[in-house]
Amino acid sequence: MKKPGLIMFDYDGVIVDSFEIHAKCFILACRDNGYLGISTREELLNLYEGNVYNGLLERGLTVNLIDKILADYGIMQKEYLHQIHLFAGMKECIEKLGIINKIYIITSNISEAAVQVLNSKGIKSYQEVLGADKEKSKVKKIKNLTRTYANVDAYFIGDTKGDIYEGKEAGVKTIGTAWGWHGKDRLAEAAPDYIVHSPEGLVSLFHKLACKSQ
Repeated sequence: MKKPGLIMFDYDGVIVDSFEIHAKCFILACRDNGYLGISTREELLNLYEGNVYNGLLERGLTVNLIDKILADYGIMQKEYLHQIHLFAGMKECIEKLGIINKIYIITSNISEAAVQVLNSKGIKSYQEVLGADKEKSKVKKIKNLTRTYANVDAYFIGDTKGDIYEGKEAGVKTIGTAWGWHGKDRLAEAAPDYIVHSPEGLVSLFHKLACKSQ
């Protein structure tokens, strides 16, 4: 892999296997704030058909209520961060891709929580985690990075339809991970540029892309 690029990873469902913990904390945070519109795992997965924050606004929640839910969620998940595991092969994947590429983590989660987990797993081959506390729109975060790295190829890797739609809106190539929250078939509905089935397959894809660009 010789040509450097900008590789942007989603966090939950791509790097870490966190859905059960996320669902428990997010549904409880919604309930504690009087919102019962997301009370099942399927309703939560449906929220990730698009941008999670826009989805909550469309469901009639105010910005203040959304911020309160997120704050409570952030507090709740701290208790479980030590239980979150990487998907097998993901540490090696990020290390290999980070040798020559610029790696960023773009997430709807809280930056500090993601950094804590990544550090605990020994993952250091990334530039920065850009969570919801820094900017809620993944489109804006992606566009900001592509302006900074204007002369390299840019890719966004996600596991939900919302990730793919936001990557496309931001004008970058999109890669869906079949091991994540929405799975291969649901991801395919968003028509990502590529779908990979393992972290090893992701590394292989970038090797192939580098060879084609030479």
